[in-house]
Amino acid sequence: MGTSTSSLGQCAWVFPFRSSQRSSLGETAKNHDQVAAADLRKVTLDADTSQVALRDAPEPLAESHEEVFPEGMKICPASSHKMECSQRCKDGKLDGFDGVMPTHASGSGLALAPLSQQMQAFGRDWVRMISRTQLLGLFLGLVTYVSFLHIELDERYPKANDMLAVTGLVSSFWVFEVLPLPVTSMLPLVLMPFAEIMTSVTASSAYWGWVQMLFFGAFVVDIAVEHVELHSRIALKVLRVVGVSRPWIVVLAFLVISYFLSMWCSNTATTVMLVPFATGLLDSALQQQSKPQANGSSGPKLEGGKEEAAKLNRFSVGVLLSIAYGASCGGVATLIGTPPNGVLAGLPIVTAAIGSSDWFQFAAPLSVVLVVLVYAAIYLMFIRGVKLELDDTVISKAYQDLGPLNRDEVVVAVIQFLQFAGFLVRKDLVNNPEMGNLIGVNDATIACAAGLMLFFVPSVKRPGEPVLTWEVAQERLPWGVLILMGGGFAIAKGFQTSELTQCIGEKLAEFAGVGRLWLTLFIVGSVCLLTEVTSNTATANIILPILAAVSAETLMHPLALLLPATAACSFAFMLPAATPPNSVVFATGRVKISYFVRAGVCLNALAIALGTLLIYALAGVIYDVDGPFPEWACLPEDCVWVPIPGLVRGQEVSSQACGLIEQDICRILDGTVLNATSLEILDPM
Repeated sequence: MGTSTSSLGQCAWVFPFRSSQRSSLGETAKNHDQVAAADLRKVTLDADTSQVALRDAPEPLAESHEEVFPEGMKICPASSHKMECSQRCKDGKLDGFDGVMPTHASGSGLALAPLSQQMQAFGRDWVRMISRTQLLGLFLGLVTYVSFLHIELDERYPKANDMLAVTGLVSSFWVFEVLPLPVTSMLPLVLMPFAEIMTSVTASSAYWGWVQMLFFGAFVVDIAVEHVELHSRIALKVLRVVGVSRPWIVVLAFLVISYFLSMWCSNTATTVMLVPFATGLLDSALQQQSKPQANGSSGPKLEGGKEEAAKLNRFSVGVLLSIAYGASCGGVATLIGTPPNGVLAGLPIVTAAIGSSDWFQFAAPLSVVLVVLVYAAIYLMFIRGVKLELDDTVISKAYQDLGPLNRDEVVVAVIQFLQFAGFLVRKDLVNNPEMGNLIGVNDATIACAAGLMLFFVPSVKRPGEPVLTWEVAQERLPWGVLILMGGGFAIAKGFQTSELTQCIGEKLAEFAGVGRLWLTLFIVGSVCLLTEVTSNTATANIILPILAAVSAETLMHPLALLLPATAACSFAFMLPAATPPNSVVFATGRVKISYFVRAGVCLNALAIALGTLLIYALAGVIYDVDGPFPEWACLPEDCVWVPIPGLVRGQEVSSQACGLIEQDICRILDGTVLNATSLEILDPM
């Protein structure tokens, strides 16, 4: 059991269960957004016997809860006298039980004080609820908001400072996680209409667009993969085929499985699925090495004693890091692999140019190089010199429990393949004027079409139901991720409406004049460091609209700035908070922060150096970012397309973009100012 009755009479201790167990990991990470360190289960307290019963509680990790659960929580039974219980439980975690004093039993089994006492305890309860880091973020956000409201950036753009104030507040709340990230993402919808930056209707429309529908359709198929346990079968089958006899093969297998699955499934879900298999395998290895020796002693039977035991610990770290890092690398490769890619695709300035097929051509080579770097770093730091034989009983038993391959798994696998194939061929077949000529179809339609199929195919394991029911899909859909992306799009829309894009672009225009290689290096390095301390999606929401503004002002190809920033959002290897897969692995308690830092510093440095070179080369080849500012990026609120020939970035053109300075007045790349309607030259270069 996970509880015990304390020596303080009527006060019962309730111990939290660590989330390293499979059930807790799945529960805490099912929103694909955040992983809690512990899970405090519901309790029922019998007022007469003072016995505590746990409902839906998993078995503890060890017999001795004093070692596993060093801290507890005291609860007073309803039959106890208020003052007596307060004195007896005085040294407990809820000192004094403000607002939780027993007078009558509530529906949850806890006794509550009178309403007047509950209201008096409000301030102290609020302080207990918020951490120092959140308090700092709240303070900085409010100071930033008020400061920018009273600073006029440019009299030509009266609403730019209001928008910058909103952005500063939201950014601070995102970075310090003052509120859950999806909740913070609703602040622009609240603040921008009151600041008269845009109407509520306009702000609301930015929260749900084709990118959210793209991810919605992809998430539905992902949920079906998890629902029929197809991802478990793939992972376990690979592990059984490659074997677990050699440590370097085990690490490589987990890395490749995590990398491949996270291309199509949520990287958080992939990590949550693989971690229990890995920990079970590692636990069996530890038990095997700790069996009594022939002489009756116990302990590691590897030759070398403590040194070999340390190698086994390093091997455990290597396996778990390979799962987390593999999931991050796999998410880079596809447009639906990680939310920052979707944030990029949803920006109006590039929405016409980013598709799943061309993104895969750009990002797949980059992700392959990253995963090779990850394996090399993990092998050299944690695996080299480790020799042991692992027992594959855990893997074999888990695979047998799945039973034989069934029709549901085959159907889901086929639909997943059709969805991916549709992404790859859409531009060449569906949108091709000589083929389908359906110009209005984009990846969102492909994704949702695949998702719809799942509700039409009958299930063989659950007769009378489709392969995926709406109840299951609705419960598991990561709505918070979609809202978080919507918050970023709302900020980007606010940048345009408030004319903050022009204001920021003018301030940073000179910086964009350096060579593209050095600009790529600076962007990759800066974003890589920023995403270590905040969510990668929040980083994308903050950085990408700013870079889009710089592009529109300087008439530099937008993808020259946006591709490095988006890719670097996934270069998160150094800290647990950087990305959900890191948090899941860290929650097991087997990987210390020092191990993350040790591997992450090396990987971040390599990712910045090699990633810069690859992004520089691939962006030029796939998207021609060295060419003139493209017509598809010329938005009506930022520029006009004028039929003026000339030499633009080394290419002869017959027409080009003219960035708007004021209404009906624009400037082309060489500095010539024109009347946007008559094309009369107002100010020659």
